[in-house]
Amino acid sequence: MNNKNIDVDFLTIKEFAESVGITAPSLRHYDNIGIFPPAKRGIEFENKYRYYSPMQITTVKMIRVLTEIGVPLTAIKELSQSRTPEKLLKLLIKYREKIKEEIRFLQEMSSVISTFTELMHEAISVSETEITVSEIPQK
Repeated sequence: MNNKNIDVDFLTIKEFAESVGITAPSLRHYDNIGIFPPAKRGIEFENKYRYYSPMQITTVKMIRVLTEIGVPLTAIKELSQSRTPEKLLKLLIKYREKIKEEIRFLQEMSSVISTFTELMHEAISVSETEITVSEIPQK
């Protein structure tokens, strides 16, 4: 940071993005939609850069986790405007249930694929003279 007026405890958007594993454009987007503003803005200095505090790392990592589990940015914004442990807990429980449903669905699809795979292997290894029709119990 070349600006003498900027506190050394603050990170540029690039430095902060690299430290939390998120892109600078994502941080700009989060700022623009009101989810995650920087700790300080360059308006307070001689430039228009965004500056982040290391204290903000936990918050942005939580935003990242929430987006990765499918929470829409609108819900994250709503949470960030009046965040309480109870609201966060309720949101996490809701998405944990959604993930469990998705896992059940994927397990069912995996089972269907396994059945079709077994049938295809059998079909490939059978000659035309060995083909018979039989009923298979439902799985």
